[in-house]
Amino acid sequence: MALNSIIHTSVTGLLTNQEALRVTSNNITNVNTPDYARQVVSTEANVNGGLSSGVSIAAIERVVDKFLDAATLRATSDASQFSAMRDIHERLQSALGRPDSETSLSARMNKVFTALGGLAFNPSDSVTRQQFLSDLQAYTEEAARIANELQSLRADTSRQIESQVGSVNEALRQIFELNVKILDQRGRGGDVAGLENQRQAALTTLSKSVDIRILENGDGSISVNTLTGAQLVTPAFYTALRYEGPGVVSAETKFPPITVQRVDPSTGQPAGTPRVLDGDIRSGALRGLLDMRDRQLVDLSVALGELSARVADEFNAVHNLNTAVPPPNQLVGKTTAYTGTDLHHFTGSVTFAVVDTAEQVVAKTTYDFDANPGATLADMISAVNAGLGGAATLSLSGGVMSLVAANANDGVVIAEDPNNTSQRAGRSFAHFFGMNDLLTARSPGLFETGVAATDAHNIQPGGQMDFKVRDAFGRTIVTFSLDTDTTTTYADVINALNAPTALGTYFTFALDAKGVLSATPTGALNGVALDVVNDTTQIADTGVSLSVLFGLGDQHRANAAVDMRPAEGVPDNAGLLATARLDLTAGVGQVALAPGDQTGALALQQLENKVISTAAAGELAAQSRTLSSFNAAVLGNFAVSSDRVITQAEDSESLRLEVDLQRQSVSGVNLDEELANLVVFQNSYNAAARMLSTVQELFDALLTAV
Repeated sequence: MALNSIIHTSVTGLLTNQEALRVTSNNITNVNTPDYARQVVSTEANVNGGLSSGVSIAAIERVVDKFLDAATLRATSDASQFSAMRDIHERLQSALGRPDSETSLSARMNKVFTALGGLAFNPSDSVTRQQFLSDLQAYTEEAARIANELQSLRADTSRQIESQVGSVNEALRQIFELNVKILDQRGRGGDVAGLENQRQAALTTLSKSVDIRILENGDGSISVNTLTGAQLVTPAFYTALRYEGPGVVSAETKFPPITVQRVDPSTGQPAGTPRVLDGDIRSGALRGLLDMRDRQLVDLSVALGELSARVADEFNAVHNLNTAVPPPNQLVGKTTAYTGTDLHHFTGSVTFAVVDTAEQVVAKTTYDFDANPGATLADMISAVNAGLGGAATLSLSGGVMSLVAANANDGVVIAEDPNNTSQRAGRSFAHFFGMNDLLTARSPGLFETGVAATDAHNIQPGGQMDFKVRDAFGRTIVTFSLDTDTTTTYADVINALNAPTALGTYFTFALDAKGVLSATPTGALNGVALDVVNDTTQIADTGVSLSVLFGLGDQHRANAAVDMRPAEGVPDNAGLLATARLDLTAGVGQVALAPGDQTGALALQQLENKVISTAAAGELAAQSRTLSSFNAAVLGNFAVSSDRVITQAEDSESLRLEVDLQRQSVSGVNLDEELANLVVFQNSYNAAARMLSTVQELFDALLTAV
C-alpha cells in the first residue's frame, strides 16, 4: 500500500508540473502578443483521509491589475480620438499647401491688390483690367476649392464613421460570444484564461472606437457600458450600432445619428427600439470623427465663409458705387426677400441715370428717401420711373430689383452722392439689392436685412420651421416647431421663439438695428447649438425662406465661400468691370462718363488698407482688421486648430504608452522569469519521474525477494 501511495503522489507531481510547463511555455510563446496577460499556476496539496496525498492544480489565473486594465482602456479611447482628428487635420493642411506658397489664399489676395494698383493707374487698358479679373478669379477659385475640400473631408469622415461602426459591432458580438464560452467553460471546471485573453483583446479593439466601462459579474462574465451608462453588452444580450451616411455632403447636409439597438442572440436580428447613441460617446475614434464632422470642420467652414463674405461685400460695396464705361443696358440684382409693399427703410438719396453711346445723359432722376420716410418700395419705384420718363424702367419682381433701359443702345447707371449716400443696414441702394455686384457665391454670408420688428413678414400660409437644440455632445435636448400662420410680423416670430415653451430656455432671439436676427445662448446649458431641421416658409413670391433671410444655421455662413466667383459675364468681358463714377453735375445732353476715369478704380485700390469689422466665426473672435490681415488670421486659425489637435494626439499617445507600460509590468510576460520557472517545473517533473523510477526498482526488488 505504501508503494502505491508513492506512485499516486509521483503521478500527481508529474501531471501538475506537466500542466505548469504547458502554461509557462504558453507564456513564453506569447511574449510579444498584444493584450496577452501572463498566466500563473496555483497548486495545492491533496489530502486523503487526513493524510497528504500528492499535489494538484488549484487554479490557472491571468495576472492582471483591474485598475490598470481600466486605465489602459480609457487611455486607448482618448488616444484614438485625437489620432482620428489628427489624421483629418493633416489631410486638410496638405490640401492647403505651404503658407508661404504663391498659390495660398493670402498670396492670391496680395496679387489682387497688386493688380488693382495697375488698374488704378490705367483703368481703360484692357490688359490691365483682364489681369485684375484673372487674379481676382484665382482668389475666388482658391476660396471655393478650400470650401469644397472641407465638405469633402466631412464626407470622408462620415464614411470613416460607417467603418468604425462595423468594427464596433464585430467587437460587441465577439465579447458576447466569449462571455458565453467562458460561462460554459467555468461550469465544466475548465481553464478560461485563454478565453479571457481573447475577450480582453476584443475590449481593447472596442475601446479604440468608443469609451467603455467594464462591469464584472460574479459568474465570470462581464457587462460593457459606455461611460454614460449606455448598455452595449450584458450576459443576456449584445447591441449593434447603425449609421448610414449620406452619399453627397454639403454645408446643408443633416447627418443621421448613430443609433444602437439590442440584438437577439438566438437569431442575430435586431430587437427592441433603436436609440440615439451620439451623445453617449465621449471618447474613442467615433467621438473624434463626430467632433471633426460636426464641430471643427464646421467652425473652419464658417471662418472661411466669413472671410469670403467680407471680401465679396467690400468689393461689391465699391463696385456698386461705380459704373462701367460704357454702362450696361440693364442692371439686374440678386434675389432678396423684399416686395413692393415693404417699407424702403433707406436714408439718404440715390440717383438713377440713362446715358447714350456718347456717354451723354438721356434721363436722370434722384430719389430722396429722407423726404419719404414712410414710403414703400413700390412708391419709390413709381417715383423713379416717373422721373426717368420712360427712358428706363425700375422694377421689383420675385425679390429681384432691376433697372432696364428702353433703348437697347442706352446704358443705365445707379449713382450715389458721397455727401448723402443711400443707406439701409450699412449698404447703398445698388449694393443692398446687388444691382452691380462684382462677386457672387451660393450665399451672401452676411445677413443685415434692414427689416424692423414691426414689419410684416409676408410669409405665405402653411409655413413651418422645425428647430432642434443640441448639447455639446450632439444630444437633442428639445425640439420645437414654429407655425408662422400664427404670426404676422417679425416681432411675432421672435416672441414665439422666445417663449419658455419654445426655445426661450436656451436661447434669446433679438433683432438689432441693422435687421440681424441673433440667437444668444441663455447660459442654461453650456455648449448648446441650434439647428434648423426643416423650413417650409416662403416670403411672398421671392422663394426666400425665413432661415435663409436671417442666415439661421452655420451652413448659410459657410456657403459664402462655396461657388465664390466673379459675377456672370465679367471674366469674359472686362468692359463690365466698373471703374468709373457718374458725374452727378451733368445734365441731360451732357457727357457724364469718361473711359479713363480713375475714381472707381482708386476706390477699389483703397480696400487694401481699409479696416473692416468682422463677426465672430468658429474660433475666431470678432475683430477689426484689413482684408489681408483677415486672410492671414483665417489661415492661421486652420494651422492653430491643427497644431492643437496634433499636440493632444501626441500627449494622449504618450499617456497611453505610459499606462500600458505599467500594465505590462504587472501582466506582461517577463522572459527571464518564465525561463526560471521553466527550470523549476522541469526539475520538479524530473524529481517526480525519479520517484516513479525508484518505486519501480523497489517493486523489482520485492518481486525478486519473493
